[in-house]
Amino acid sequence: MLLAIESASDEPGAALARDGALLRAATWTTRQNHSRELLPAIERLLADQGAARADISAIAVDIGPGGYAALRVGVSIAEALAHALGVPLAGIGRLELDAWLVRDQASGRRIVAVHAAGRGEAAVAAYRSQDGGWREEEQPRLCKHAELPGVFGRDDVATGDIDDALARELADAGVAIARPQRHRVEALAELGALRLAEGRADDPTALVPLYLRAPAIGPQGG
Repeated sequence: MLLAIESASDEPGAALARDGALLRAATWTTRQNHSRELLPAIERLLADQGAARADISAIAVDIGPGGYAALRVGVSIAEALAHALGVPLAGIGRLELDAWLVRDQASGRRIVAVHAAGRGEAAVAAYRSQDGGWREEEQPRLCKHAELPGVFGRDDVATGDIDDALARELADAGVAIARPQRHRVEALAELGALRLAEGRADDPTALVPLYLRAPAIGPQGG
């Protein structure tokens, strides 16, 4: 049974899955209170499933980008559980998870995922689902908001944190927008299972959150 841990935003979640199929999920809204809410939510999820920590055979965690403290909590819990239970761990990025959720809507077109990163910047990355495969075409990076329209090609599909102003600009440029219909933690359960089935586990002692810039003092959004 795989445990998925999603803490990249103020809408965290945890999920249990078996062979990539979702068994149970819990999602909620928080105000930067992940350190007190995430682990109890995982314990409740296990109890509702009639399971215990010992039943966890693998773990997947969202490594970001996202809130600095929130990501640190999620990744730390995932690492501690993986180490204590002796189970494999897969860390997967937020942008890839957002793209995965709209792969069917994209119909083989390139998916550009966007995350508002604060300071007038956004994190972007590109992925594609084609011929039964899934690949990253551009690694996560930061760009200025003013540069965002130029990131997209005319045949691309955009997803992620897209406000009304950017949506209008993309529509004027002929770029389609796909809105995820499921929570990111469900993508995490699915991709985590696939990643581990391919033997692509991460070292629990070495996995770190994906911060595209050095953290600053105060609340973080990137």
